[in-house]
Amino acid sequence: MKNFKHMLVISGTLCFAIALFQIIIGFSPSLSLYFGAPEALVKNAYMLIFVSFLVTGILTIFGLYALSGVGFIRALPGLKPGLLVISAIFILRGLLVIPEFLVVMGVVQSSIPVAPRFILFSIGSLVLGFFFITGTIGRWNSFPPKN
Repeated sequence: MKNFKHMLVISGTLCFAIALFQIIIGFSPSLSLYFGAPEALVKNAYMLIFVSFLVTGILTIFGLYALSGVGFIRALPGLKPGLLVISAIFILRGLLVIPEFLVVMGVVQSSIPVAPRFILFSIGSLVLGFFFITGTIGRWNSFPPKN
């Protein structure tokens, strides 16, 4: 039971860390471009900052749901389905590792260039999704009723 709590604590901590990182790269067009932002977005500094804050807000909410699942903060609305949806988002994003790997290896042709570092980003997302889903399933019966 305690290990499942750790999984959600790790999930929340990583979400907060990624959110902080997102704000930092949002103020650097070259870093944003390096980490996969579209060129059109990078050319518009105000839009880049807006999107960066939007993504940061979403990641912060994800982190808060993880901490709520542990019981560090009060139960947030829709805790159970929320954690399942967050898990699915990270896992589905992480599954992009398969086509990315195939493109990088030259097995599949793509009009969109895929840098090898994107494979690492996908693996990171897949691992984070694994932490979320493992912690969620392990703590399922510990969540407050009606969540």
